[in-house]
Amino acid sequence: MQQQIRTQRLTLRPFEETDARRVAWLAGEYDVAKMCGRVPHPYTMAAAFDFFAMADRGRETGNEFAFAVTAPIDGVVGSCGVMRAGGEASRTWEVGYWFGMPYWGLGYASEAARGVMDWARNQLGAETFVAGHFADNPASGNVLRKLGFVPTGTQDLFGLARQRVSPAQRYVWPEGATPAKLPDHHGAHAPH
Repeated sequence: MQQQIRTQRLTLRPFEETDARRVAWLAGEYDVAKMCGRVPHPYTMAAAFDFFAMADRGRETGNEFAFAVTAPIDGVVGSCGVMRAGGEASRTWEVGYWFGMPYWGLGYASEAARGVMDWARNQLGAETFVAGHFADNPASGNVLRKLGFVPTGTQDLFGLARQRVSPAQRYVWPEGATPAKLPDHHGAHAPH
C-alpha cells in the first residue's frame, strides 16, 4: 500500500517519532486543539507519542490512516487522515485534519484533504466520505465545501480539549450519498 501522498505543495507521510516535538507545539495551541474532537489540551510530547502509537495501530488494522502533512521548508505543518465510518465492509470514511496556526489560510487543508481522499479512493476503495466541524469553526466548513462536501445536519460532538459536548455540522461527499453518523470521539484522541 502506498504510504506517501504528494500534492502540488505538500508531502503527506506516516508520522515519525522525530515529529513529536513539532506536533506537540502545533497541536498544543488551544485555538487548534479546541477545533478538534480528539486533541487534548494541554498537548504534551507524551500525547504526541500516544497519538503516533494509535496511528500505527490504525494502519495495522486498516481502520484509520493519519498522515503528517509536511511542507518543504517548514516540515510538519499539520495532520490529515481518514477513519473508517461503519463496519469492516464500509466504503465510507471520515476525513479529518488540523493545521498549526501559522499555516491557516494558505489552502493547505483543502490540498491535503483532496490528496487523502484521492488516496483513499485508490488504496482503500473509498466511495463516500463524511466529515464534521464544530459550529464555531466556519473555516473548516469552507474547506469542506471547497472539496464538494454538502451539509447533512448537525450532531453534538465531544471535544477533548473543550471537555464538553458542542454542536457540530455534518457533511457528506459526494452530494446525494447516504451519510454515516460521525464516530463518537469520547475518550479517544488524535489530531483531526
